[in-house]
Amino acid sequence: MSVLEEYERAPKRLKVSAEDEEELEEGEESDSASAGLMGDDEEDEGQSRARWSSADRKDNGSETHRIAPSPVVHVRGLCESVVEADLVEALEKFGNICYVMMMPFKRQALVEFEEVQSADRCVACGSQEPVYIAGQQAYFNYSTSKRITRPTNADDPNSGNKVLLLSIQNPLYPITTDVLYTVCNPIGNVLRIVIFKRNGIQAMVEFESIQNAQKAKAALNGADIYAGCCTLKIEYARPSRLNVIRNDNDSWDYTKPFLLRRGTCVCVCVCV
Repeated sequence: MSVLEEYERAPKRLKVSAEDEEELEEGEESDSASAGLMGDDEEDEGQSRARWSSADRKDNGSETHRIAPSPVVHVRGLCESVVEADLVEALEKFGNICYVMMMPFKRQALVEFEEVQSADRCVACGSQEPVYIAGQQAYFNYSTSKRITRPTNADDPNSGNKVLLLSIQNPLYPITTDVLYTVCNPIGNVLRIVIFKRNGIQAMVEFESIQNAQKAKAALNGADIYAGCCTLKIEYARPSRLNVIRNDNDSWDYTKPFLLRRGTCVCVCVCV
C-alpha cells in the first residue's frame, strides 16, 4: 500500500513494527524501565528501590518492584499501531502531560506529567483496573528518572517551535522530500523540508504554524511511513526556520517552487 493510501486510510493507525529487544532509547536511563511488569520478576542488581506511596500494588498477577514515585511513567504493552496522540488521549484524565517519548520498536513509551500526583494516579489506576490505550491494555510503573531527557534544546514542547526533527527508524525504502511532504502536509501546511544522513536518516520539517507542528507530532510520532518499516520518531528541532538553497530529493522550499534543482542546466539564449 502506498504512503498516501495508508495515511488517508488511518492517519492515527499506521502500522508499527515492534522489536522488544531494541536498546534503550534516548530519555530513558538504564534503570528507568519499569521492572516486574508483564511477568518480568528480576530485580535490577545494585539498585535499592524506595517503596511506593501505595504499598503492595500488583500488576498482571505479580507484585511490581517498588520504585519511588516520579512524574515520569514508563508505559509497556502498547499495541503496534499506537501513536503519541493515543497516549495523551488515554492518560490526560490523570493530569496534565508535558512530554511524551515514544519507543515504537519496544511497544513502550515514557510519559512525563506536570505533577507527581498525576503520575501516582496513573500508576495506581493501572494496578487496580485495566487501562486501555488504542484498544489494548497497557501497564504502568514509575521511572527512576524524574524528567525525560529531551534530545534537543527544545525542552518545552509549547515553546513555539514549528520545526520538527524526524528520525526514520528501519528505513527499508527511500525517504525523499516528496514522501515526507505526502505524509506531513495533510496535517498542516509544510513550508520546507531538509533531509540529512548524520545518525541514520533524519529530516527537519518546517510547518506554517506552531499548532500544525504540534498536531503533526501527536499524530505521527511512533507511526510508520510504510507498513512495518520507516518508523517515525519525532521531536522538536533546534532551529525555528530552515534554509533551503535548492529543490531536490533531499531539500525543498515549497514557498519557492522555482529554486534551482540539482543537475539542472540553465541555458540562456540571446537573439540578435
